[in-house]
Amino acid sequence: MLSSSFARYLTNPDGDQTEVIAAAVGLSNGLEHLLANMKGVSRLANGEDVVERIVKASRQAALVGRQFFTKGQSGAMEQLKPSERHSIILDTNHELQLSLGTLTTLAESLIRRDVTKVSVTNTSEDISDLVEREMLSAARAIDEAVMRLQSLANQPRDSSLTDRQVQVHDAILDSSMAMTNAIAQLIRAATASQQEIVAQGRGSSSKEAFYKKNNRWTEGLISAAKTVAMATNTLVETADGVIKGTRTLEHLVVAAREVSAATVQLVAAARVKSHLNSRTQERLELAAKAVTEASAHLVRATQRLTEKEESRSAEDYDNMSNLEFKSNEMEQQVQILKLEKELVGARRRLAEMRRHGYHAQEEDSD
Repeated sequence: MLSSSFARYLTNPDGDQTEVIAAAVGLSNGLEHLLANMKGVSRLANGEDVVERIVKASRQAALVGRQFFTKGQSGAMEQLKPSERHSIILDTNHELQLSLGTLTTLAESLIRRDVTKVSVTNTSEDISDLVEREMLSAARAIDEAVMRLQSLANQPRDSSLTDRQVQVHDAILDSSMAMTNAIAQLIRAATASQQEIVAQGRGSSSKEAFYKKNNRWTEGLISAAKTVAMATNTLVETADGVIKGTRTLEHLVVAAREVSAATVQLVAAARVKSHLNSRTQERLELAAKAVTEASAHLVRATQRLTEKEESRSAEDYDNMSNLEFKSNEMEQQVQILKLEKELVGARRRLAEMRRHGYHAQEEDSD
């Protein structure tokens, strides 16, 4: 702990400084990772007020962390009486712990209740076998999603489709295929990261003992991997639906963004226990970046398709009479009001669904 290392250093400033330097670097890296993870976690918030509280708490934690280092500098310490130095460090450390506690409470309140939840404390089977099976299951689900997209791409063309529709379908399949291939690499990187973390962290103990000791991390990692697999299957189902005409391009955008959000959770779960400068973790981060870029490409491609469809269906306003033009203008204003009302209602229902999920999660944990 940095405060205790600092206290020992203040007691003997001429002694070995290795411990306090290592602790300071560890705290700095920890705060950096925490703030980066909170940025991803904020996507789970069910309203702007929750996001604002997360941002405020993150900023406060960062400020207190910076104060800890500022007040601990030799120049600041030299301006204080020797008897005051220990209390400054202890008080600032206490303030930092409170800030981090607030941030942790906010983050845990966003945990969703869903079918991806796994408990390693209430199972009678070997936990290491459970973890291996769940990670392999997630990888298998991704591979099946890739094969399904390949099957869709290899299907004979519908002769009734126009050239424009064929181009749209090909663009959707190509972008979805690129994304699922990137996700497959992500799952493999996450599995390698999980194996490295266990190998380096368990020491002389067994894998099962490590998983039990770090049960919350284990559950979080499995849950995140399953969430990625589920989101990928949803993406493939949606792509299939768009091609068959049962889904819209907007559905595909939402599905792609769900995959990106799930990816953030998986990387954050692995990052918690990863070692500094780990090449395996670095590969996982690069794989996650590839998924994010593929998702962004899919969203951009979908938006371009939507814009082209809108431009093709645009009316010729130049040839309208004044009465027709005014009538159409009023109709569009009415349509905007209806859509705004529907948007407010949809956001309210989504917030209620998420609140219900959080309450159910709290009941399960009691």
